[in-house]
Amino acid sequence: MARIVPTGLKWIIRSLSVSLFVLLAWLLQFALGDIGDLTPPARSAYLERHLDPQLLQRERDLERDLEESEAEVGRHVEVQDTLLASMDVARETMQEMTGLHRLSIEQGIPPSPEQEAALADAQGRFIAAQEAFEQANARISELNAEAYRVSGELADAQERIAEQRAPADEAYSQALSEHRLSVAAWKLGFIVPVFAVAAWLFSRSRDSRHGPIFLAFMLASFLHLGLVMHDTFPEEYFKYIAICAGIVAVLAFLLRVLRSAAQPQPALLLKRRRESYFKAQCPECAYPFPDERGDTFYCPACGVGLFEPCGSCSTSRHRLLPHCQSCGAQA
Repeated sequence: MARIVPTGLKWIIRSLSVSLFVLLAWLLQFALGDIGDLTPPARSAYLERHLDPQLLQRERDLERDLEESEAEVGRHVEVQDTLLASMDVARETMQEMTGLHRLSIEQGIPPSPEQEAALADAQGRFIAAQEAFEQANARISELNAEAYRVSGELADAQERIAEQRAPADEAYSQALSEHRLSVAAWKLGFIVPVFAVAAWLFSRSRDSRHGPIFLAFMLASFLHLGLVMHDTFPEEYFKYIAICAGIVAVLAFLLRVLRSAAQPQPALLLKRRRESYFKAQCPECAYPFPDERGDTFYCPACGVGLFEPCGSCSTSRHRLLPHCQSCGAQA
């Protein structure tokens, strides 16, 4: 016979059941994570199998040459900037010396040797800087032409590498897909039996004192079963699988409820009869019976026997309950 569990103890059991569910879900997550850590295929192996090593080395050499050309162009541009600054200084010096030379002539004073030397020096520095600037400009043009040639060769090499990489990528994608299917199969091969065992244990022990343990086990495994199926199957297929699984679960629950309504379990049947007697109603048809009645009483609506004389103390007892209310004798 079912025992009444205190409310405080009920909440402790529920709290511990939730904690057990979380811990079991955590454990299953670690187990599935370890299965998912299986080493995937290496893409480099497929590239080495399909790509020409000499062509790859050629690509690296061209990339290095192109980087060196661009770096040298940058250095010559910096040199040109320095030369432009030097030319500006020399130009300003020439303008000052020319102004002083003109002023001396206007005043009838011949220019001093120092002024003549400064003017000649400024002109020399300006011409030298201009020549160096033109040389740097010519070198930049040569480097740009070389970079253009190298870029063309590099593009050609990369195009040939891309043609060789296509079958390598295709083979790698196929191997990676097979690896994912293998991991999914291992995960399903692990979680499906776990869920089946948990569901079987719960179905056999749901009314026992160990029911909450198996319920937590079943819910944790069912959670990860759904997650693995969601990760395994494409979305367009998973929605149908999820809907079908929901339909099966609802049908199973509905059949259980209908079976329970038609042939209730002894504990549930006893609970219904106890509540009906407490409400002064027939447990079979809910017809109310009067407080004043004889030792033997039958429901006038459905005819089921509700009260009868006790075989031990001869007082009127509830016919559908297991014990007499006066002496406690069992029927």
